Amino acid sequence: MHFKTTLLLYIFFLSSHLSYSQKTFDAIYAETYQVLLSSNPKKALKNTDYLYTIAKNNLERINTRMLRAHILYQYGVHNEAIATLKQADSLATVDKNYAAQAKIYGFLASVYRENEIYNLGKIYLNKAVNVSKKIKDKGEMYRFQGNLSQELACYELHDSNYAKAILHLEKGIQLFEKAAKTSDKNYQIAINDELIAQNYLEMNKTDSALFHYEKAEKELKESLSYDSPLRGFIYNGLGDVYTSKKDYKKALSNYGKAEEIADKSDYSALKQEVYNSLMEFYKKTDSKKYIVYNEKNLKLSQAENANKKVIADELIKSLQQSHLQSQSQYKKNKLIIIGICIFAVLITIALYIFKRKQDYKKIRAFINNNKPIESSEVQIEYKKDTSKEYMSEATENSILESIKEFEKSNLFLNKTLSINSVAAELNVNHRYLSYVINKHKSKDFAGYINELRINYIVDRLKNDPSYLKYKISYLADQTGFASHSRFTITFKKVTGVSPLSFITYLQNNKEEELV
Repeated sequence: MHFKTTLLLYIFFLSSHLSYSQKTFDAIYAETYQVLLSSNPKKALKNTDYLYTIAKNNLERINTRMLRAHILYQYGVHNEAIATLKQADSLATVDKNYAAQAKIYGFLASVYRENEIYNLGKIYLNKAVNVSKKIKDKGEMYRFQGNLSQELACYELHDSNYAKAILHLEKGIQLFEKAAKTSDKNYQIAINDELIAQNYLEMNKTDSALFHYEKAEKELKESLSYDSPLRGFIYNGLGDVYTSKKDYKKALSNYGKAEEIADKSDYSALKQEVYNSLMEFYKKTDSKKYIVYNEKNLKLSQAENANKKVIADELIKSLQQSHLQSQSQYKKNKLIIIGICIFAVLITIALYIFKRKQDYKKIRAFINNNKPIESSEVQIEYKKDTSKEYMSEATENSILESIKEFEKSNLFLNKTLSINSVAAELNVNHRYLSYVINKHKSKDFAGYINELRINYIVDRLKNDPSYLKYKISYLADQTGFASHSRFTITFKKVTGVSPLSFITYLQNNKEEELV
């Protein structure tokens, strides 16, 4: 429910514009979107400029800005994509085009989420929800809100609110059912069911996950887009479900189908998801195949990043050339633009140096005081727990002693750890344990365990130079985190900086000492 969801959502938005276009405009738009977007993004970007000049009304101009933003966003030029979307918003505001505004705000919410600017993203998400209610065409309103349910679910997933994410997606299905004119309704509902299944899988409710994956597969089969990459994501999810159920034969069968679709479609997001699943599958069963899929995953990521960088550089150059050509007769403006660019570079460098210094201050503060300065993590406020009414002071002190022993045991590195399993290990009531942790550690159970894990790996990084050579994904795995991203987020919350900044600091510090 990440980059693939954003693309699926906005492919729908873009394709919905075509019905409004003039014949010539429509032909160029269709070629740009359906062919050039993936085969020749540089030309596609130029086409959006031409489309803007031949547009006969603001609606067509909005369409070109949305398409342009999609091209820039897909290839990593996010700042330009945001600026382009804001241009489209200005046009939509003038025309009071609520349908266009809702789509623009939804797109901005996704872009900010992908860049982890969640506060701004939520602002635009709320704007999208509110303005969508003003869309006069009820069918279009329901259709958009159905797609918007996926974005709402993404934000809840980020906060690990799986049940709320599922509620948004179920409501989205109801909205698609109401939108009688929804293009390929079954496909849209299949996306929501696949995402619902993902959330159930995160909650370890494998039976519910299996039900919704199978439901999504059936809906996709009845749609007009059965051969889309979504089918691969569904098979991969089924593989994860059967792996959880330890039905390895069915798991491998579904992974095989997913991999076949990934190879055939050459859809990198699907490939990466399949390779990650197979890596986890073979990690405990076949070390050779684990290495094979690990290498495949690394090569894919490197190739994808390199390709995007090349294309992004070309698009940026294209943008700069276009701008300079249009301003070629005004030398003064050229100098101003160059001056602004140089100033921006200098500011960027200055900000980078400043940020690095701030990060190093945080690292030194954490190392010296075992806590970050200016930490953004908000400690939870202790609340009265009914457990206190039944727990004696002696019991509370006993549990505290057990917790101290637990902290020395490194059992907190276990990936399958839960409050029930820890309570069983310590031979205490799980409600008592939760109460004591909340009171004496000022954290809930998950926050407490995550901080122990981060403090453990920080100690390893400081005292064992070999750990500085390991990849972040390996460090995450060693400390019991389910993913690279979750480890990175938690590390930054605890220390105030990213794992990479922390490791870089320790490496540089070591080199300075040698000198």
